[in-house]
Amino acid sequence: MTSTLGFAILAVLARGDRTGYDIAAAMRRPVGYFWTAGHSQIHGELQKLRTACLVEFETAHGPGPQDKKVYRLTAAGEAALREWVTAPPRERVERDELVLKTYASWLADPETVRRLFADQLALHEARLADYEQAEASYDGPPPFGDPRFGNYATLRCGLGYERHRAEWCRWVLSQLGDGG
Repeated sequence: MTSTLGFAILAVLARGDRTGYDIAAAMRRPVGYFWTAGHSQIHGELQKLRTACLVEFETAHGPGPQDKKVYRLTAAGEAALREWVTAPPRERVERDELVLKTYASWLADPETVRRLFADQLALHEARLADYEQAEASYDGPPPFGDPRFGNYATLRCGLGYERHRAEWCRWVLSQLGDGG
């Protein structure tokens, strides 16, 4: 059974052949907006995908002394990805450290909590600005069937999330008062 990370890698490869380095770069942006993985995780998962005959590679001359591996999706990999895309997502366990900290925040110094939320607000506002800049590079949503449709749809989800988190941080700050 392929892991979710494995399917993320298959989704990246469905857009074109890539080296492990290129896959890691795609996993940083745009995939990193909604799914993260380190280079070592990607490398290990590529080996599992290869063993399962979902990806294959060819070697090509690399920039250093060793050849580089250029991975591509196999027909079986594409079929597995197509099946996975429409299957309901697994139920996920919600784990939100900031919400947990908020739950226990009545125990902390209000000014320290205020600083925590001001910092979190700044972080979410910065991400929101980054996402808004990315959205401005589109001339509306690409048509379904275009690989960029997935980029745009996930970007829209990120925009909504960051707007929500920023608004929630503002609300918590308003409940804490001005600190005076």
